[in-house]
Amino acid sequence: MNRFIDYIINTNIIVACSAFSLYKITEFLFNISDLKMGIFVFFSTLIAYNYMRLFNNVKNNICNLRNTIFCAILFLAFLILLFDIYFVLLVLPVIVICIIYPIYTPSSINNYSFNLRSIPFLKIFLIALVWSYVTCLMPLLYYNIQIDYYLMDCLLQRFLFVLAVSLPFDIRDMKVDRIRTIPNTVGVVKSKYFGWFCLLIIQIILIIDLVNNVITLPIFLALFISSEITSVVLYFTNARRSKFFYGIIVEGLSIIMCLFVLCSMCFI
Repeated sequence: MNRFIDYIINTNIIVACSAFSLYKITEFLFNISDLKMGIFVFFSTLIAYNYMRLFNNVKNNICNLRNTIFCAILFLAFLILLFDIYFVLLVLPVIVICIIYPIYTPSSINNYSFNLRSIPFLKIFLIALVWSYVTCLMPLLYYNIQIDYYLMDCLLQRFLFVLAVSLPFDIRDMKVDRIRTIPNTVGVVKSKYFGWFCLLIIQIILIIDLVNNVITLPIFLALFISSEITSVVLYFTNARRSKFFYGIIVEGLSIIMCLFVLCSMCFI
């Protein structure tokens, strides 16, 4: 069992499941359904994270990582054939970002190496932006969902939620990160305050939406309770937590939210 857990953590399968779960929440909220889009989100996330991990001098499980990437690329290439050129154009910016993000490019000035990840504080906001786009905005644009208050509302909530669940990983890596992040700049406590502020904004938006009948009570409870659970996990976060805490509990927050939303659909 421990080897299995290590495998799904090391190969980023849980990360891919989290992205898939956030996409499914978008399906539930906007009453759309497309299995191939969900599978695309899963495998594109799997490819992206394992691709970036290959740049971190990972010695253990390097064979598993490469095998996972190879299989995912084959499946993803097949899925892309099922979509049209409009979809390719929608995902192209994200593909470019994922490709260049871990790569150091030499500068003409003093042979200085530069990459996107080295920009102070950018990493967590870029992650939140990409995840929000891939799991929320991109599918809705593809299906020509009208851009209105509700869409922008959900997009903002998704962005803030991903920010909050990304903070624990910056706290974990604050002593080894060579770039400036929120935790290694302002400290762990203030970083948690920032995460709780993001979750508070989500809860305020949810209350406003409930009062104005934008969302139903079951959906409100599912999203509100999920944000409360996230705030508790953020409270218990520190750099000494185990791989299980980060790889299963923190990564599983998106999956928990998806399950809550799925259950809430039974009461609508």
